Amino acid sequence: MSQKQLAEMLGTTNSSVCDWERGRTEPDKTFVLKLADCLNVSTDYLLGRSDDLGIPIVSSPFLSDEEQSFLDLFRRLSRGERAQLLAFAAGLVGKERPDVNSEK
Repeated sequence: MSQKQLAEMLGTTNSSVCDWERGRTEPDKTFVLKLADCLNVSTDYLLGRSDDLGIPIVSSPFLSDEEQSFLDLFRRLSRGERAQLLAFAAGLVGKERPDVNSEK
C-alpha cells in the first residue's frame, strides 16, 4: 500500500503519513485508531506494546481442521516464539520421517 493510498483511507495527507514513517511526527489518537482498523491490527501492536497483531482468527475453507488448529495456535505466539517454531519445523522437514498416514 502506498503512502497516498493509506492517507486517503485515513482521511489525511500523504505528507502526514510520510512524517509518521520517518519519525518526524506521531499520529494523534484518532489516527492511531483509524490506522489499526485499516491495517487490521491492534493499537498495542502499532505502538510496540505487543507482538500480537490482534488479527481475528478466521477459518478458511481451504485448510484442513488440523491446519486451521495449527494456524490458530501460531497466531497466538509472540514474534520470538513464532521464529523458534518455524526454525523447529524447518528442522523437522529436513529429516526423513515415516509417512504418518500409512497404516502398519
